[in-house]
Amino acid sequence: MGDNFCPSCGDPLQPGQKFCEKCGAKIDESAPAPSQTVSVTKPAPSGGLFDINRNYYVLKEKYWDWGSGDILDEKGQPIGRMHRKIISLRRKVELKELDGTVKATIHAKIISARGSQDLKDPEGNMIARIKKAFLSVFRPKFYLESPDGEKWYEAQGKFMGWSYKVRNFKTGELVAEIEKADRWRDIFLGGLFDFKDTYALRIHDNKTDRRILLGFVLSIDNVLHDK
Repeated sequence: MGDNFCPSCGDPLQPGQKFCEKCGAKIDESAPAPSQTVSVTKPAPSGGLFDINRNYYVLKEKYWDWGSGDILDEKGQPIGRMHRKIISLRRKVELKELDGTVKATIHAKIISARGSQDLKDPEGNMIARIKKAFLSVFRPKFYLESPDGEKWYEAQGKFMGWSYKVRNFKTGELVAEIEKADRWRDIFLGGLFDFKDTYALRIHDNKTDRRILLGFVLSIDNVLHDK
């Protein structure tokens, strides 16, 4: 019918649209029509770190260097890695496949009033920006915004605890939950976890870009616990 679709998530695009409103992907107008190259109903499973069918991620940090460590599935099997680099006055965390391929990066200024952090693709294109809400100390709140500043998701923390509900900003729909892994022992079907400094991400749909949700987890921890 002449419609175009996002090459990353399959969401319909309007004529002249520069970024996908759903996942934040930059639209290359010179590329073939996305509707000819991707499924418009649900991206095909890749088996990689950001497989749209993954609903659990376990982030196992190294206690001396948060931002580096393993990314596991709910059975304790490695599915990727996170690696920190220090670059001038900006921190950079790379999200990698098991073969070392960088699939996304998180950039943050060491000094930032709201802990603003940018999630980018390997080519340096902005996917989303994460900011901490002002005056949210005892129940921290974070926003994930589009490259143009539109609020997509919000994460509200519990009182003085590392526990978050991630919701669609417009609809209020629960998208994901973030917890210390020891809160969800029952979901880990195999393997033994050392629960210290281990965080679990539970996703409730099979459509939200996994890069955005993993970036949300790392950004929240960077702001709160990496002073």
